[in-house]
Amino acid sequence: MKHKIWAAGAALTIAAMSLPYGAAYGADNAPEIKAEITKATSSSRQTSSEVNVAGTWSVERLAIGQQFTVSTVPAESGAPFRWAASFPFTLNDGSVVGECTADEATLTCKVTQVPAAYADKTNVKGTWWARARLQDAAVGTTEGTITLNGEAVKKLVWGDKNGEGTCTSDCDGPAHYEYAEPSNIKFGWSNDNGTVGWGIKWIATPGTEYTVKDFDTKLGTTVRCAKAATWDPATTEVITADRIDDNTIKFTAPEGSKTCITYPPEQMKVPEGQTSVTNHAEINGLKLESTATVRSNGGTDGDGTVKPTPAPAPTPTPEPTPTTPAPTPTTPAPEPTPTTPAPEPKPTSTPTTPAPTTEPKPTAPAPQARLAKTGATTSGLLLMIGAIMGGAGAGLLILRLLEGPTTKEETEL
Repeated sequence: MKHKIWAAGAALTIAAMSLPYGAAYGADNAPEIKAEITKATSSSRQTSSEVNVAGTWSVERLAIGQQFTVSTVPAESGAPFRWAASFPFTLNDGSVVGECTADEATLTCKVTQVPAAYADKTNVKGTWWARARLQDAAVGTTEGTITLNGEAVKKLVWGDKNGEGTCTSDCDGPAHYEYAEPSNIKFGWSNDNGTVGWGIKWIATPGTEYTVKDFDTKLGTTVRCAKAATWDPATTEVITADRIDDNTIKFTAPEGSKTCITYPPEQMKVPEGQTSVTNHAEINGLKLESTATVRSNGGTDGDGTVKPTPAPAPTPTPEPTPTTPAPTPTTPAPEPTPTTPAPEPKPTSTPTTPAPTTEPKPTAPAPQARLAKTGATTSGLLLMIGAIMGGAGAGLLILRLLEGPTTKEETEL
């Protein structure tokens, strides 16, 4: 009995020890997402210009915690580009499985939930893309490096609009500060939180007093005026304007100014149900207006396959039961026509000698029919009983050997 209890306990212990290993696969040992970069472009070599990166992703089966990270190798003064905004990690049917989080120069797409419709799907794969902007740290360089999960995988040439590895836009020199082109313009852009930011730029004449008013957004008091072709800090003067009210400031353009710019510090929320907003401004009576449309700064798609349900085994068709054909009717044979019997011959008086008589010989009685033996004979039954008793004895002996000697307590009981 003790041997039986020990064997059962060992089996339960082995089963319990195996449970954690099966559960751990879904959490810690789930295969990571494999990502690739298929294309990267740069619209210009001036700072604040757009950088777009796109690629593919795939995994055998979705699991919470899976992720991939896209980043860059920092230059001496920082990251050469910065991701514009975060966006949801979605699939073809709109299902959200996680978030692609933009943190400065690092973009991490992570699975945080697995919808029921994708729990059994395998070979899940799709595409991704994200928008970034060239930063001041790229000034003086001609290219940057894109990394996937910490591994350098692609070089991006600044100004490569076609993604072919060669500069095609603004290629006269390395990356530089944004152009300070003199123009009167109101412009906007999308922020990473879904709001819109605004800028007001105008042609400046040195020594001229300017009154700037924004009809929709509160203005700040900081104004920058460029004295050269770009917004290089070395040739840009920063002025603190006088505040007239929340929406109006006044200042005088410094000597050598060619163009000035100011950025309202407050971001404008886009009304629910709309995708764009309009802003109005005025500089010394010159009215400027701009409409900014909220754009997506990245996106994903993807889908998987479901293992087909095996077709049920075909049910064999029973063979048809042969039927006995109906007997073919036959024409009965005609009865014989009676004939006239031939005349019997007349008896003659021929003497006959009587045959000698012999005593009949005794005949053996006819054998009686005997029934076939269909039951067990007495010797067969005895043999079977003996086999059963022998098997039982052997079983008891084996059981006794397995259990070992009984204890004293068992004997007393």
